[in-house]
Amino acid sequence: MTTSRSIATPSRWLAAAAVALLVVLLPPGLAEARRRLVVLEFTGPKAAEFQADVEKLLKKGNSIVPAKKWDAAAKKLDATKVNEKNVKKVAKKLSIDGVIIGRVEKRGSRYILHLQLREGRSGKTVAAPDIVEREDGLSVDGRNTIKDELLPIVDDLPAAGGDEEDEEEEEDEEEEEEEEEEPRAKGKAKAKGKDKVADKGKDKGKASGFGRGKVRGGGDDEDEEEDEEEDEEEEPRAKGKGKAKGKGKTKAKAKAFEDEDEDEDDDRVAARGGEDEEEEEEEEDDRRDDDDADEDIAIGGKVNLANPRRRAMDVAVGLSFTGRKLSFTTNLMMNRPQGYDGGPVPGLRLAADIYPLAFNRKNKGWKRNLGVSLVVDRVLSISSNLEKMGTTYELPTTEHHLAGGLVYRQPVGAALQVEGSIRYNKRRFYIDRNNPNLVPEDIDIPNTNYTYIDPGVAVKYALGPTMVLGGGARFLLITDTGEMQAPTQYGGATVTGLDVEGGLDYQVAPKILVRAVGRLTTIGYAFAGNGDLTNNRDGNPATTDVSGARDTYFGGFASGVYLF
Repeated sequence: MTTSRSIATPSRWLAAAAVALLVVLLPPGLAEARRRLVVLEFTGPKAAEFQADVEKLLKKGNSIVPAKKWDAAAKKLDATKVNEKNVKKVAKKLSIDGVIIGRVEKRGSRYILHLQLREGRSGKTVAAPDIVEREDGLSVDGRNTIKDELLPIVDDLPAAGGDEEDEEEEEDEEEEEEEEEEPRAKGKAKAKGKDKVADKGKDKGKASGFGRGKVRGGGDDEDEEEDEEEDEEEEPRAKGKGKAKGKGKTKAKAKAFEDEDEDEDDDRVAARGGEDEEEEEEEEDDRRDDDDADEDIAIGGKVNLANPRRRAMDVAVGLSFTGRKLSFTTNLMMNRPQGYDGGPVPGLRLAADIYPLAFNRKNKGWKRNLGVSLVVDRVLSISSNLEKMGTTYELPTTEHHLAGGLVYRQPVGAALQVEGSIRYNKRRFYIDRNNPNLVPEDIDIPNTNYTYIDPGVAVKYALGPTMVLGGGARFLLITDTGEMQAPTQYGGATVTGLDVEGGLDYQVAPKILVRAVGRLTTIGYAFAGNGDLTNNRDGNPATTDVSGARDTYFGGFASGVYLF
């Protein structure tokens, strides 16, 4: 039996030209326009303290519009609920480029600040960083999180004023509003004229004694007004066709006022929570907007940057620990093939999962979830020990595992994420046989150099604001094994393999995780019986002496992970 052990370690034209040159020559930060932002009132314990800290950071290079101004405009526009449609409406009214919402929750001794940045122009959520603090305010790490995750996106926010089409639409809306205001103004003037006529009639009635109010025995003002209106309605009929046209205009105005009244009634019904179709459509849009917002921060609202969905890239560097056990299935009692039994030895492991299109936080398409996975794992130093006639020989050994391929992540619900991947792998285990005191036959174990593709599936589940539990399995499609299947060794074989792992990510800083994973890779052989070492170990080539083998790698790794 061969064993292993670890042994190491910028006049007008001139002015215009000057301004243009200045814009070109100024540093990017100074040349950029200041963003108009509004910070809505934070909710939760110690919300005021956190809001003050956030506003302080946002004020550097941006203009903060008072939240009261936003609330007043939202109330006037009947858009107090924070969703995509309403944010877009109010932001357009006030020319707001971005809206920041904050919610604080307390879990034990920690405060979790859930931030959300909505784009004023579209109303959509474009960033949702979460910050975990031990005190009632932002720490250095918390401020750095905002600087790294929020401020760059704020700088990229489009101007709320929109493009030319938006401006033309706004002008059309203003013209329509003016046209709607005109009949109201005329109506008010007419009503005012009627009031004057009524007052004049009253005075005349009192002076002559012929006022209808007095003839009818002291009727009230309402009766007088009704009589005045009846006279006005009878007057056009007495004047004949000459007034028919004017009457048509009056009817048209009345119809316009009726339409206005109907619109106002509809608005009142909607305000009261009526069940008309327009209101139902608005509520459905609101629900859809809210659902979209929830989807955008689905896991992020719970697990901060530890959220696997929101990572554009994570790089893990740490130590791996890998042991190997190789055993053969044989019916021999004598001359049995050597196996290998080595305990876990330390290695250096570098891994990265990169989602290129996820670096653009505004990208909400499926391509943001398509990435590349890379792994380099090499044992630092290992020696294999061989015992022969009471003497132990140390044989230099190398072991490494390289993998690279594609990965796709799909969020499922609020806390679960499913991943599918396929990688190309090379895994080598090599024992140096060059020892003057040994002959090749003394080392009765082939070197392996596996080549395989490993389609697999994995799941990641958010256990809390700083913790993610994960696990997965891969099926190994092995195309080459190295020496093992050489005719002079064990010959042809059906080879299958499986790789399983499970572990935990724990957030220790806004962008840093610690990861601990256990794993097992096992490869099985069913020999065809055409190799020199399968059917001729007992001197009888007619019988099969070794029918199969099992090559298993076990251990795990512990890494520090930096998130991007």
